[in-house]
Amino acid sequence: MASLEPVRVASGLLQGKRSEYNENITVYKGVPYAATTGGDNRWRAPQPREPWDGVRLADSYGPPCPQVPFGPMNILPNQDEDCLSLNIWTPATKPAEEKLPVYVWIYGGRFIAGSGSELAYEGTGLASKGIVVVTLNYRVGILGFLSTPELDAESGHNASGNYGILDQVAALQWVQENIAAFGGDPTSVTIGGQSAGGASVGIHLLSPVSRGLFHRGIPQSGQRYPRDPLLSGLAPAYRTKEKATRQGVATLAEKGAANIAELRALPLDVLLEGNNKNDDVWGNPPFYRPCIDGWVLPLTFEESLNKGIQADVPVLTGHNYDEGGTYADPDFNADDMKACAQQKYGPLADRFLELYPLSETVDAREAWNQAARDNSCVTTALWVQEFHKHAHSPVFGYLYTHAPPARKGGPDAPPSRQAIGAAAPENSVPKLRIYEKAVPRSEYTYSKIGPGARFGAFHGAEIPYALNNLYAQDGYPYGETDFAVASVISGYWSNFIKSGNPNGGDLPEFIETSDDRIMRLGIDNYAIPLAATPERIAFWKEHLAAQKPW
Repeated sequence: MASLEPVRVASGLLQGKRSEYNENITVYKGVPYAATTGGDNRWRAPQPREPWDGVRLADSYGPPCPQVPFGPMNILPNQDEDCLSLNIWTPATKPAEEKLPVYVWIYGGRFIAGSGSELAYEGTGLASKGIVVVTLNYRVGILGFLSTPELDAESGHNASGNYGILDQVAALQWVQENIAAFGGDPTSVTIGGQSAGGASVGIHLLSPVSRGLFHRGIPQSGQRYPRDPLLSGLAPAYRTKEKATRQGVATLAEKGAANIAELRALPLDVLLEGNNKNDDVWGNPPFYRPCIDGWVLPLTFEESLNKGIQADVPVLTGHNYDEGGTYADPDFNADDMKACAQQKYGPLADRFLELYPLSETVDAREAWNQAARDNSCVTTALWVQEFHKHAHSPVFGYLYTHAPPARKGGPDAPPSRQAIGAAAPENSVPKLRIYEKAVPRSEYTYSKIGPGARFGAFHGAEIPYALNNLYAQDGYPYGETDFAVASVISGYWSNFIKSGNPNGGDLPEFIETSDDRIMRLGIDNYAIPLAATPERIAFWKEHLAAQKPW
């Protein structure tokens, strides 16, 4: 049985408790890794935490960083700027004598919301496989990603705008210093995350600031070829330094502040007004997001890979079957597909339509969505090629295909039965949406969130399967198949966390990604071509190579 003896970290003694899901796992919640981010610490790199006296009871999650939650998030209501805490699940029975692999999970949420305490990230299930699991809080939105010339001057690095990423770095430094007390091995740390969390892992792979703090990476729905246009609308859509600074100066004026001192004095409710707004570029990425600051993220994605500044560590990465530009609108028709193809592919549109023809069994939406899935596979393979220009560690790419059962009336119910505000009538047909704004179906855009977008293997569907925590998800009528999928997927993840290779035990072979093959994950697990025909693969490689670099 897991130890309940108090453990000593740099700041003092901690008392954990047994996990409510498995008494063989000890959990420590709300462990501070840095000082409050409020007051003078707003828009500063995370500061050291003062030690505490006596034994600190670590039995409840710390407050989430201030934000405006959206979608299906389950954020605790006690938001506070004293939010830089982490949570640890350990199976160690004799922590001082054990050296277990460590998995540090970074949450998604478009860099504007999220928390390490969400039940989607509950760590008991993965810890039960012999892993010390860590989740953390980091600053989001305006508090995490504001950049101004004044903040540049304060920083000592002539850099600002990546405070949320610096929080993650501070948490990883805390893990290096303290995780051995929980039975973890600081020389065997894997970082992982999904969406903005996957994008964060991608930034750490490229950032000199993060070097040596981790040894493997699992960016879920985060890595794409640096010339993939979908990067414009996804979490990795960084801003240039010039743009981030210009937007920061505009934010000061918008809030009625003459300088950073006045901005630091404003109440949170004023600061959080407009926290979730989108940028006015293609794909509508969040307004507040990371930037190339010359320090944390010194170069573009393409420049970083070409120069070989990435961490040479094993990587497990991929995308889901029903994300990455798939459409949920049931009225998407042949005319829409032609219009979308012309707007997206220009001179290659006719070739695209020939490669993805309609038939009696394949309608426009299915043809378009299959193309998006092929794009997800090819973009992963092309990223692997770029990574391997200057790195030798293996990369295991995947396409995740298993759709969880829908919660009745919830955001992942089929489009025709999904609640839109109040309960929707059975025959209601949702319009294609791009986040908050409805757009014509014939207008090509990147559409991820909106009625029906969480149908199928949606964005984030894989998380409870990979983290082996179906038990913690409320309202899903999971069946035998779901638990079987979770056993396999979490088995791959735990193997990778332990060794840098997902293979092991009696699991089907997980191939390394090549220039023509990738792994399909779900009910059945096997290698598949990047697309059904070589001509389709060639189309995507040609199209992506001609796009602007990120």
